[in-house]
Amino acid sequence: MRQHPDHTSPVHRSNRDSGFTLPELLISMMISGILIVSISMAFTTVLRTQSQATNRLAESKDITFVQTWMPVDLSSALETFNTPSDAALLTKLAALNPPMSIRALQPSGAGLPGTNVITIVRPDLVAGPAVYYIVSYRYHQVGGEWQISRFEILNPGLASEVVKVVGVAHEIPAPPPGWTEKVDSPIHAVEVTARNQVILRPIGENVTFNFESGNKFISGGAGLSAENALPADGSGGLTNPSAPPSRCGGRMALVIDSSGSVNPFRTQARNASKSFITSFSGTPYSLSLNEFNTSSFGMIGTNGRQQNRAPYVSLLNGGAAVSGLNTRVDNLVFDGWTNWEDGFRVASSNNNGTRAGAPIGVEQPDLLVFITDGEPNRIRNSVGNSVSANEAVSTTAAAALADAARRSGTETIGIMVGNASNSSAAMRRLLDVAGGVGSNNLWNGSVSPTGVVTVGNAATADVFKGSFDQLGGILKSIMIAECGGTLTLQKRIQTSPTVVEIPPQGKFTFNTTLGARVLDRAVTSSVTFDYTFRPVDGGSKPVQVRETTPGYRFLRAECTAGGISVPSPVLTDGTAGISVTVSVDQAVSCLMISEPQS
Repeated sequence: MRQHPDHTSPVHRSNRDSGFTLPELLISMMISGILIVSISMAFTTVLRTQSQATNRLAESKDITFVQTWMPVDLSSALETFNTPSDAALLTKLAALNPPMSIRALQPSGAGLPGTNVITIVRPDLVAGPAVYYIVSYRYHQVGGEWQISRFEILNPGLASEVVKVVGVAHEIPAPPPGWTEKVDSPIHAVEVTARNQVILRPIGENVTFNFESGNKFISGGAGLSAENALPADGSGGLTNPSAPPSRCGGRMALVIDSSGSVNPFRTQARNASKSFITSFSGTPYSLSLNEFNTSSFGMIGTNGRQQNRAPYVSLLNGGAAVSGLNTRVDNLVFDGWTNWEDGFRVASSNNNGTRAGAPIGVEQPDLLVFITDGEPNRIRNSVGNSVSANEAVSTTAAAALADAARRSGTETIGIMVGNASNSSAAMRRLLDVAGGVGSNNLWNGSVSPTGVVTVGNAATADVFKGSFDQLGGILKSIMIAECGGTLTLQKRIQTSPTVVEIPPQGKFTFNTTLGARVLDRAVTSSVTFDYTFRPVDGGSKPVQVRETTPGYRFLRAECTAGGISVPSPVLTDGTAGISVTVSVDQAVSCLMISEPQS
């Protein structure tokens, strides 16, 4: 019989209790403490890194805004003022010739918020001689946040003055103690300094943005469109940027209403469209030609149609490309109903998707020009068929696609022709589609009975209107806004008396009064210069183009405007180049031809 020990007996247990001893407990506490500290440090690092990443992303958005607008504004500047006082700013504007003003800054005006950082007077490149608008960068507070906003002031000083905000930088520091709004310059946030201060006449400004993080970003530019003298950079070259980028060029989609109601006016519609296409000949635009009626089509051949957007055709070398597009217009058949939604769909989508599944396509157009003669009465249903709908439903469907196109970077322009252009309801619908709901940005130009075009605000208008007889002039005003007063240069090499070839590679430098541009054949096919026209120019100006072509001897140029030859005599001063006249209503294109040096 096994003896069972009692409580007073010595006990030798074969199975110990699982609890910690004191040394084990101390060791486990030490290890746990180390782990907790490590995890806390890692978590803190993650939070700090996430915050830094968020700040960098926010700053990158601000930099995108700054770099999109500041160099362009300054490169087109006729005058700049960085006085923080609104009263002093108004005094300086009034002293210009001609005097200028800003109604919003007058005592009776609503006022621009905050402190002036830099105010820029820009020429309106398409509205005609002595027409200007003002851009004002302001430092102000919104909802507790200090920011820089870009205010664009159209028709300054007039009763029709319009002020709109285009772009905002948010990651801007608050003012230091003692700083006074409209009295002190906000140099803690933005510093404006003159370029090339070592010379007697500084050219342009550098603008330094100081972010809350302590980072800095420098932008700026010179008023080159005013044709100020360009300083050397010390090594025989020109300061950078030496010539601002051109506004002319990119991808354009033309969408023509081919519904039955246009048929009585088919000749005017065809001629106006062909003239529009031809006017861009020789410019760095690529055009997609499309039509819509009950449904929409891309125009792809002599009389061909496809359900998705037509391929882009380069207009740079004109000739057969332009002729082919014009032939397609000649073969347009006008019948059916009016489906605005499908018209915007075909231009912004590169497939035949249904209403519910037509994504924005690749190679979005930079510019979409939409011509119609009446209110919409069709939509595309959920399975892709065109069905009847009232004007309100049809407009809403079209507006959704136009909004999507604009969000992807497409500028949309609507043109209403015919009787509907006199209908306030029809115009309201097209404004809501082409400009966005509530837009009132209507073209204020005109076309006279003799065809004389007053460009007006064609560079910024959302919707144009007129009769079919005026359609050609309306389209011309758009062309002038996009490419009027430009000079596009390409390079050709003559290898024999009868053979002229495109150089496969190489860099060619062209100089005009606007500065230098380099044509790098490995990157692009052409370079384009934009010109500003003043009253003394009389609508045109002579331009001398000089080129540097190592290894080649310059021979001549072949220049055209709208497919018509333009004189371009070789310079007589012994330098390689030509003289050509550029007009405000023309896009001049030149082939600069050289031969290899022996």
